Amino acid sequence: MASIENIRDLELFQLVAELGSFTDAAAAAGVSQPTVSQAVKRLESRLGATLLQRRRFGAGGGLSLTGEGLIVVRHTAAILGELDALADDLDAAHMHDVYTVGLPPIISAYLLGDASIDMLADRLHGRISVQSVGSTRLMEQIERHDVDFGAVATLDALPDIGGVRSFKLASFPFRLTYSAVNPPEMLSGRSGFDFGDESLFRHLRFVTLGGDFVHSQAVDEFLRSRIDVTQLIEVADVNTMKAIIASGLAVGLMASIAVENDDRLATLPVHGVELPTFDVYVFNDETRDAPGQTGGRGEGAQAFLDVIGRRLASDAQD
Repeated sequence: MASIENIRDLELFQLVAELGSFTDAAAAAGVSQPTVSQAVKRLESRLGATLLQRRRFGAGGGLSLTGEGLIVVRHTAAILGELDALADDLDAAHMHDVYTVGLPPIISAYLLGDASIDMLADRLHGRISVQSVGSTRLMEQIERHDVDFGAVATLDALPDIGGVRSFKLASFPFRLTYSAVNPPEMLSGRSGFDFGDESLFRHLRFVTLGGDFVHSQAVDEFLRSRIDVTQLIEVADVNTMKAIIASGLAVGLMASIAVENDDRLATLPVHGVELPTFDVYVFNDETRDAPGQTGGRGEGAQAFLDVIGRRLASDAQD
């Protein structure tokens, strides 16, 4: 069994994998660059594997994940996600004015580093507990009336659930997403990605999300009929998928909202196939009591729309 000295090493390695830089990871974590380097070296020593590789001399600089690093980052994301969820659940158990907000991971990643969640909490004078899970699992939570309000993604109309009001807020197209720093040579100079060109699929490796995610439902039938199973990497969270694409190890089909403001990634429109759109619905569960009162949490859904929803709608139109 691999022995990990401390969770902080995993957190710093995950930041390096996501940001592609020791310096940027150090800045994000509020520590020195040598602290990050030592954490990664310590992790590599414990695991007996090289996790990161430097790119030099015309390759764009920066860092990329090795094959072993790809395996580790997939597990690290899941481990840290469970620890975050544990802390949130324990905090929520001791607080009464907590709003449970459901968000697909794509939107959570879109809001990463953004002040929107804090603004929402201030607006509601309460605490926000974010449930960020794949939309299949999030729909199950909505049907069980486990979340107050938020956004959920789907490829079809949202089902009618008693006591839950919803409306479609925005739609985002799926685009072929690849590394802006280390792009595949065959994509150079192209204005789009043609699904009818079989030669493109023979030389590309793809990464996708697991079955709980709208992304996998949207693209799997189109990818699996065109590529060998050995060309497909399946991961469990959005940030890991983006880190793999940014490293140049694979490309992916992602909703345009997923790559907003991420200069590590470049995209191409998709031709030759009619992909569904990534549709975002705002929902509000009127059966759940607001903190300190009965009658639902309508003010929460309105605050969510004002603080976060209108920004999503605006970006979908750009």
